[in-house]
Amino acid sequence: METSQPRLLSLDALRGLDMLFIIGLDALLRTWASLYAPEEVRSEVWRQLGHCSWEGLALYDLIFPLFVFISGAAMYFSLTRAQARGMNRWSLLVKLWKRAFILAICGCLVSTWDIHELFLLSPGFASIRYASVLGLIGISCALAGSAILILRRSWSAPVLALVVLATVWCLQHFGGDMTPSGCFNAKVDQALLPGVLHSGSYDPEGPLCILSATALALLGFCAGRTCSSSLSLGRQLALLVVVGLACVGVGQVSGPVIKGIWTPAFVWTTGGIGFILLALFRLLCDVGRWGAWVSFPFRVVGLNALFIYLLTHLPGYPQLCNHLSSLLFHRADIAPALEPLYASSLFLAGAWSICFLLWRAGILIKI
Repeated sequence: METSQPRLLSLDALRGLDMLFIIGLDALLRTWASLYAPEEVRSEVWRQLGHCSWEGLALYDLIFPLFVFISGAAMYFSLTRAQARGMNRWSLLVKLWKRAFILAICGCLVSTWDIHELFLLSPGFASIRYASVLGLIGISCALAGSAILILRRSWSAPVLALVVLATVWCLQHFGGDMTPSGCFNAKVDQALLPGVLHSGSYDPEGPLCILSATALALLGFCAGRTCSSSLSLGRQLALLVVVGLACVGVGQVSGPVIKGIWTPAFVWTTGGIGFILLALFRLLCDVGRWGAWVSFPFRVVGLNALFIYLLTHLPGYPQLCNHLSSLLFHRADIAPALEPLYASSLFLAGAWSICFLLWRAGILIKI
């Protein structure tokens, strides 16, 4: 645990909004649309707040890669602060990989719990899902940070991102047929990953996806460096938007956008959107005296994003929310049709309240 310190408001706010979608805002919006929105709006909300079955890009497909992008941007500031405190690069490398190991273990527990309710059924090793969202975040950031610390060149992040994505493009286009069962990712995952694969023939957090995510973290690192440059805020915003549009353009001409296997087109497109969203949040949160108030509801979550993800995904918190919901619905005169809306609201409000209490106490739990 560490006490909070001055941070980039826009980065914490964007991370917080992203995590709110991950832990339940999407479910709340889908429930609201089912109850109150017209048919055409309801169908569009459900389409945007769900993953595309294979090729394509919906709003919800941006949520996870955006967190990887933000993690890369935040890594620039964390590495810079650590080096300013006198930490050498070898100590930083150990710290990066220690974090990656912890996240991979926690992610394995979360993934397996989602499939089997691990702590009740106690499955064997063959029933564990070893790939995970948290593992991908930790390992991709560790790979990106290690390359940056070892090379120690200003050009290393963008050049490495380009090299990694070019390599993945060649492997996917010449090593498979871009179908769920025949893609190169499926061959790698079936050869290297024991246990359960999330999508049957492949895993969207498998080794090759981690490699693609490393490039996305490197792009985020470039965005973080831009936000701390000596350029004026206006020029920083303009540069973020221009680079973002360029990345989206590259994504549109570099092949199919497939989230399930993190194709280079998917990484370029989501990375470009990350640049643009960061520019927008800098404009909203880092300009003028109202920025702190505008960003506050999201920053509260962004400061302890990975902790609240773990809390809401492992056993304990979901069961408590379900119990409280049952008590409230039993005692209150609530129409059955509204129960899912109130349950989603309670789940999200509880998570936000925990983050608020941590913020009030000045506690930043780093994972």
